[in-house]
Amino acid sequence: MGKQNRMTKKKSKVVSIKWDAAFFFDRAVHFLNRHNYKRALKYFRRAVEIEPDNPVNHCNLAGILSEMGQYEESNLVLQHILESIDPTFFECYFYMANNCANMEDFEMSEEFILLYLESDPHGEYVDEAEELLDFLSQELARPPREVIPKGENKLIFQHEQARRYLEEGKFLEASKLLASTIEEYPDFLAARNNLSLAYYYLGQFESAMEMVEQVLEKDPSNIHALCNLAVFYAHNQDREGLRSIINLLKKVIPISLEQLYKLATTLGILGEHQLAFSYFKKLIYFGYTQPQVYHYAAVAAYHLGRMKEAEGLWNKVYHLDDKKEVANYYLMLLKEIKEGKEKKVTISYHYQLPLYQQYQEFKGEGQFISQEIKRDPLIRSSFFWALRHGDRDTKLQVIQVLGFIADEEVEQALRQFILEPKEDEYLKRVALFVLRKIGAPAPYRIHIEGKVTTLDHEDLARHLPVWQEKWQSVIDCLHLNMSEKYDLISLETAKNLWIQFISRLYPDVPKIRKVEGWAAAIEYLVANRESQLITQTEVGKKYNVNPTTISKNAALIRQVMMDVK
Repeated sequence: MGKQNRMTKKKSKVVSIKWDAAFFFDRAVHFLNRHNYKRALKYFRRAVEIEPDNPVNHCNLAGILSEMGQYEESNLVLQHILESIDPTFFECYFYMANNCANMEDFEMSEEFILLYLESDPHGEYVDEAEELLDFLSQELARPPREVIPKGENKLIFQHEQARRYLEEGKFLEASKLLASTIEEYPDFLAARNNLSLAYYYLGQFESAMEMVEQVLEKDPSNIHALCNLAVFYAHNQDREGLRSIINLLKKVIPISLEQLYKLATTLGILGEHQLAFSYFKKLIYFGYTQPQVYHYAAVAAYHLGRMKEAEGLWNKVYHLDDKKEVANYYLMLLKEIKEGKEKKVTISYHYQLPLYQQYQEFKGEGQFISQEIKRDPLIRSSFFWALRHGDRDTKLQVIQVLGFIADEEVEQALRQFILEPKEDEYLKRVALFVLRKIGAPAPYRIHIEGKVTTLDHEDLARHLPVWQEKWQSVIDCLHLNMSEKYDLISLETAKNLWIQFISRLYPDVPKIRKVEGWAAAIEYLVANRESQLITQTEVGKKYNVNPTTISKNAALIRQVMMDVK
């Protein structure tokens, strides 16, 4: 008891200390002066957590991030200050300009410097800003630009927001914001370049071409536009145009690392692996050490037959990226090629798993597919691109995956797809089925049988003067019973088989006494056509109908539909 009292007394002498932001600031400066940036960053973050509305704390955090070379993250912090804490903290523009200059994004650096000079003409950093403006004009090989007129500073933030949308795979939002930016600021070419990419990712090829041509009309030597045009030519199989622009790009001498990066990735995509490899190695030498840059260099080395270098670069990717699946996949591929288990295949420069591999991993995972693709813009863009440019089997797979995403961009992409005159009509019917499945509102405009038709609900049976409730009930029964085991392709095949059967017999359609008997017969025929081992007895148990009924109905459907075996 006496011991307990002594312990209680001892505890009562402990004083709780609440550290304020100033304490953590002092600790951060202490470690900063000793060049221990990791510890300094930790304490600057704590100061921000304690006083989140103090712009100076955020500014200090942005400063240490910049010192550590994390320029993009630094700019996000600075932008947060201007947007959410203190819009008059104008020196943020100056710091953002310096970050962009360090990333060799000289055009954006110039925009921020002009914003700073316009917003705070007598500010603390005016002399340094004017010196930076002169430096940027030399790097950009043109005279310094004038200070931005009052009120145009929202242009920068609109464009930055649009760029973030593109990086996040929100192509529809990016295209809307960029289109409105261009309408208000028609001479802002960077927005036009990014809008051409947004249109391209959405599959709006003609709009993408039109936008890039507008840029080149105003600035014929614009490297970003030339690179975009080269990729568009390649996907449109314009060999003459592609050859001409590749020859031009190979002669270009990039004046910034940003231009070097754009040229390297473009030349790699176009198959100019030797020059792309040398550019990627140069980028790495100058500090571009992101996992995707090492991946691009590895892909170039692989295509050049330099397998040992490719292996070393993918090992670097493995150690740099917390997500190991891309590096693991390609390291395993190299191993299997070396052992003769796999043949050498073409590898994409996209920093992601190949499309077919993604589909195999995602297939049947429903909610997982949706969340994974929404998080990864590269995967998202690959599906939108494949919907336009893939082969028939790839497009079938992509349409199924898009059915799990079911957002506004998917709806727009599928609505555009079913209007394409050159697309396979069966693919368009599957896409129409997906549109209905994800709840896209009718009417649907589809180019089918040589003309554009507007459809409502089950209007694929439009040759019928009526559509009876019992006929629709068979389709509903099929959806209910086939959805778990079959994919969207099989479901669409089953629905179309039933509609065509009714259409060919009309008006002498058999009386539908038991919906389940007809639905079971349709599933049995579709399953057999797709080589799925299923008996009439098994289907009968599933639908609670006699196998004899299934046999009789299936025989009649076979007789009417001679193409069904």
